[in-house]
Amino acid sequence: MEGSARLINCYAEQTGDDAKAPWTLYPSSGLDVWTTVPATGTSSGVTGVRAFLATDSYLYVVAGRNVTAIDALGVQTAIITLPGDGDVYLAANRRSPTPEVCLVSDGVGRIITGTSIATITDPDLPPPVAVSVLDGYFLFPTTFDRVFISDEDNGTSIQPLMFGRAQRRSDNTLLALGGERDAIVFGTDSIEWWNDSPDGSGNFPFVPLTNINMGCAGAKTVVQLDRTVAWIANDGTVRVLDGYSGARISTSAVERALSAATTTIYGYGWNEPDTGSSYLAWTCDTFTWVYNLRTAKWHERQSFRRSNYRGCQTVRWQGMTLMGDYQDGRIYRVSADVYDEGGEPIIMDVISPTIHNAPYGMRINAVYVDAVTGVGRGMLPADANPSLMLSTSSDGGQTFGAQRLIALGASGDRNRRLKTHRLGAFGPQGCTLKLSCSASVARALSGLNIDADRLSP
Repeated sequence: MEGSARLINCYAEQTGDDAKAPWTLYPSSGLDVWTTVPATGTSSGVTGVRAFLATDSYLYVVAGRNVTAIDALGVQTAIITLPGDGDVYLAANRRSPTPEVCLVSDGVGRIITGTSIATITDPDLPPPVAVSVLDGYFLFPTTFDRVFISDEDNGTSIQPLMFGRAQRRSDNTLLALGGERDAIVFGTDSIEWWNDSPDGSGNFPFVPLTNINMGCAGAKTVVQLDRTVAWIANDGTVRVLDGYSGARISTSAVERALSAATTTIYGYGWNEPDTGSSYLAWTCDTFTWVYNLRTAKWHERQSFRRSNYRGCQTVRWQGMTLMGDYQDGRIYRVSADVYDEGGEPIIMDVISPTIHNAPYGMRINAVYVDAVTGVGRGMLPADANPSLMLSTSSDGGQTFGAQRLIALGASGDRNRRLKTHRLGAFGPQGCTLKLSCSASVARALSGLNIDADRLSP
């Protein structure tokens, strides 16, 4: 009753002023298995794909403790099996024709060149906690809140005085991220921007510009997608970079979920050229919340028989949007033309706001649904004659009753009218409707109407 509306495995898209309804709900894009890499399990958190990085020649994948390079023909080369389970970071510099890829995990920095790997042995680099890159410099946050940099386009050489500290606030440094123009230094209580301003003297080239007294909840919550940078702030909100500030984009529902998380929250983002959407996502063992950058709307994702989404970490490579699996080494191709997740159904759930006639009760005589009809494909029984499943709740969406099936129609049956009758009587607290569809077919919902009578008090 206090607000029950939810979108699970579907997103809202604005349809324009000439449409019957201003918004249409479409199912989340499917996941088609592209390849599988070895994934030695980690002790906790993500046991599947933990990091991606794409270069012209290779796609680098960290799955479990295994690091694998995949070339353009799909040939896999094992690089290393990491000894620990710490968070993993990848970055590539501008060295040509083969860039250096820096891998940081468990306080050790390594340089991958092609399919060869070597540990950074320069004694001037303390144990790094992460890595990013800007203007050819690898940025290494390290102990004692220092950020070291490598030589330009040379990740194996670090000078003893080539480090800086966040100067405006003495908090714990989590990540130094290479932005479009500046380095963004994320701390637990503040964020500081540095500009690359070399003076030719060989001194540390980054100069502090400004800061804000808003920190970061964790380095792995930071998402960089094209020109967008977003993170979970230390006040429990989700923020997106807006100049030298962070604009709040999270809703109260998202913030409640974040505050209740008991495992590490990982952020990632991806573009879907076939739908025109760009997404930012934050996931852990118990939830996945997704923010659509185009519409500024949130929705949830839950894979089959799971409370979170199987997708974790994404990359754009060889014209494909690729997404790793949260639990194993499968890598998926994201596509709106795929209607399942690695062979498992995508259950699209739409839970309505509470419908009521307070202070009176009401009797719902009929429910009418505007949906794509005639989409049955005939591959499986559920696909040949797909149905919407409708159920009702009288307690604000906490529990739902038995499901009714409303046929979407076999292929070509596009004149079908979706309706169901006699849903019963409800008190002043109202009724919440839940529409679900698990068939692997094209489907969309653009409207829902009810025929109801007011009941006497």
